[in-house]
Amino acid sequence: MANPRSRAYKLQLSQSGIHLFLRCHSRLCGTVGDFLPYGSTLYVAASLLRLCPEQDLPGELLALDIEAYGGRLVRYVGTSPTLSGVVQEIARRIEESGLVHPAPQTWKIFLAALNHMETASDQELLRTFCAVAGEIGRPPGRMGNP
Repeated sequence: MANPRSRAYKLQLSQSGIHLFLRCHSRLCGTVGDFLPYGSTLYVAASLLRLCPEQDLPGELLALDIEAYGGRLVRYVGTSPTLSGVVQEIARRIEESGLVHPAPQTWKIFLAALNHMETASDQELLRTFCAVAGEIGRPPGRMGNP
């Protein structure tokens, strides 16, 4: 069986978490200058968090904002199945730090990634988007890609 082109990832959000996601998505679209699927935002956010220095990564998961963004509103976002590998790498690095117990659930990693994305510079956002463009189905040179 061939690899699926996309899969759905579960987000558990509060109303504040939904607003966080939409702010990140709107900013990414504006920075790139094109309409993008919601999954692009989730993939870019996780990719930015993966680039976070070892010493800063646990703090991103322990940020006080994270609790306010999590909630009972379940939303599914579709993107590349390779996002699971990005999340596994982040989870492994967090576990190895020994500073976050128990190991964070995937939806909390997504919230930390979105929270981290909100503080990234436009340059970091654009550089990360360009680096993962092919993975999220936007080959370089397509309209809206710098």
